Amino acid sequence: MVLEKKTQPRCSFCDSIDVSLLSPFGTAQLVRQYYCNSCHSVFEFIRWQSTEEDEQEV
Repeated sequence: MVLEKKTQPRCSFCDSIDVSLLSPFGTAQLVRQYYCNSCHSVFEFIRWQSTEEDEQEV
């Protein structure tokens, strides 16, 4: 069995990892909305790209 590496959400605009979870659901249930603390943008991240937060919800 191959384990996937955890993916850190990165800002779609400036590639920063200094982001905060804004909403567990975005425009669709398979995405989360994040806020970038660097460039102050809101972006979506696909939930299936598992993060530490995903495991804490279970």
